[in-house]
Amino acid sequence: MEHPFIDVRLLASNLALTRTYLRFASLTLCIYTVLYGVTEWIGTARGMSSMESGLMLLPMSALSAVVVGPISKRNLILGPLMVSALASIVASIGVLFLTASTPMIWILTITFIFGITMGTMVSGNQIALYTQVTADQIGTASGLFRTFGYIGSIASSALIGIVFHQKVSDEGMHHIALIMIAISIIALVMTLTDRRLRESAKAARANA
Repeated sequence: MEHPFIDVRLLASNLALTRTYLRFASLTLCIYTVLYGVTEWIGTARGMSSMESGLMLLPMSALSAVVVGPISKRNLILGPLMVSALASIVASIGVLFLTASTPMIWILTITFIFGITMGTMVSGNQIALYTQVTADQIGTASGLFRTFGYIGSIASSALIGIVFHQKVSDEGMHHIALIMIAISIIALVMTLTDRRLRESAKAARANA
């Protein structure tokens, strides 16, 4: 096809860009698992309404919005991507210890840390993308960026559906946490071992 829905040739020819997509999809999975899974668990374990559960995530979204600005203005890549993976690991470990009797402040703290992951992950990967493609590829590359984000969110829904298939429980939440920890560690390793990402970071700083 002349204009395929997913440009496989672009993915195969630009592996640095492909790794950016994979990092974005993997941490998006963790973020949406918090948005969907943790709120569902809160509602069941703590007997809270959907509105009350949703309000618990407001600090996460607010912090994410605050974090994006400084990173984008300075064209930062490597640092934010390392922080996003590390914050996801720390917060996922926190999820591992959630129980029905966990104080609300602990749950808020965990979601707050995921707000750091969200802000640094989105901005860092977007800036990396801009340095990894030519001007005529920006449109296609940006579209694929959003597509991989959707893949991450869909995968999170599948994960939650499988784990919580019979019932929403502390044990199920802990299983999800283990999966998020593993995914976050993979994202961190991908960031630390990506030499092209370091080149992208230098290029972005030069254009700042």
